[in-house]
Amino acid sequence: MEQANTKSVAEFFQGYVKLKSIPLDTVDPGAESVDLVFNRKLTPGQKTSLKKEVSNLLEKNFYGSYEVNNIKTTEDEDEEIDKKTGKFEVVKRLFNTLTIKVEQLGEAGSVPTAKQEEGSAFILSQVLRKNKKFTKASDILNDTETKNELEKIFGIHKKSISEWTHSYFEHQEAFFKKFQPSQWDIFEHGGQDFMSFIKQRAQIVKEITASGQVKDVGKYETWNPSDIWAVKDKNRVKKQIDAALQEDGTATLSEMNNVLLKLLSENKLIGLSLKKIETKENAHFVYVNKDSRSVEFANVEEVKMGDISFQIKTEKTVDGMTQGGYVLFGKYTINIIRTPGSGFSNLKFESVVKGSGGRGGAAPVALVADLLKSRNSGATFINDNSKYPKTKDEFLKDKKNYEQMYKSLNGIISGSKNYEDFKTKIISMYESKNSKSKGIAQSKLMQIHFFSDALAKNKNDPEFWTDLLYLSLKVGKRFAPHGKLA
Repeated sequence: MEQANTKSVAEFFQGYVKLKSIPLDTVDPGAESVDLVFNRKLTPGQKTSLKKEVSNLLEKNFYGSYEVNNIKTTEDEDEEIDKKTGKFEVVKRLFNTLTIKVEQLGEAGSVPTAKQEEGSAFILSQVLRKNKKFTKASDILNDTETKNELEKIFGIHKKSISEWTHSYFEHQEAFFKKFQPSQWDIFEHGGQDFMSFIKQRAQIVKEITASGQVKDVGKYETWNPSDIWAVKDKNRVKKQIDAALQEDGTATLSEMNNVLLKLLSENKLIGLSLKKIETKENAHFVYVNKDSRSVEFANVEEVKMGDISFQIKTEKTVDGMTQGGYVLFGKYTINIIRTPGSGFSNLKFESVVKGSGGRGGAAPVALVADLLKSRNSGATFINDNSKYPKTKDEFLKDKKNYEQMYKSLNGIISGSKNYEDFKTKIISMYESKNSKSKGIAQSKLMQIHFFSDALAKNKNDPEFWTDLLYLSLKVGKRFAPHGKLA
């Protein structure tokens, strides 16, 4: 099941051509609702039946807060060509609209990331500039000025503020336990001046790979996971960064990371990666990429293959099959699953750190592909859903040997008796009218393909799997030095 929000609900119904045999003409997502439009006359019985069907589908596929309104009928005028005369004529059309109101409550993904980050930067700034003292989470909303400003930041999502006050309290508690407020001038988040400056500078530097290849850095997020920046004397810091980078196309990522490391070590600049903190958990501040990973992640460096286990879940669910595929070691889990949505999507490689209450991060997919190829030159897995079956017929005609892949993973797959059982489930999901079910079927084929290729050469090599973890945590010389509040 998915968290109900306007995006997920709209994508789900966009996979339907008909509901209760009635053509669904338009799915129109708004800020707080999704409209399902039927361009035809409906009887009272059909309206009741449609509302019940939509309610049942939402209940089976989503959790969260939503409300299905009664269908409203409106009449509008349109122009169309008369087939006999060839002239335009005005015709009246009926539009029946069923509105699903969706309250974006309760989950990290329901409030836009930008608002989450702006809220955290604001709370840190309240301590820094207004000398606010928050000794417990409830103090944040008990302070009228702070509460009013958070409501402005969250806007239509203001009902979700209480879901974030514990995280905000823990962020400021952990940060100011490490640093004194007097050490910093300002906290800036995405869209503000310093974040824009850093993103622009990242576009002029080049990455020099181990083989000597010169590449663009790519998206900011694949290099630097910082959500907000703490700065001391911003203008001087910007000048130091500019002085370290040539603007003639020869500036390198190493030079960029080195100047950030110098500023971080001098407590003049630090980028902060923020994670949501669960109610019973505490946040901790840690440096990432300040020291060698053998120092910062000594427990991971000591991992042996016997400490690592794998799981691919294929148990039956309402959507056809469990989505999970996992690499587990110690307090870390790497989830290798489809990117959320109602249709077809690529796999994502996302780590979770036990005890932190939050995700570790997602590995840049291009770097995962490079890692796989470097450890298995014969690997054929491509993280591109357009290369995998979208229908039962395409699956049955696909030349990839899924049976061989499945059998190579037999010891780590649960929920299916054998390949024939797995194949039967996949076919059933492709034959389903549920677009999400079809998407999961495709992702399971991609999943066993990745695990098959990865384990073929790395079954006894823990380094491949720890390197995959490091990619998700943005650890290594390729990534920016930063701090993490998790």
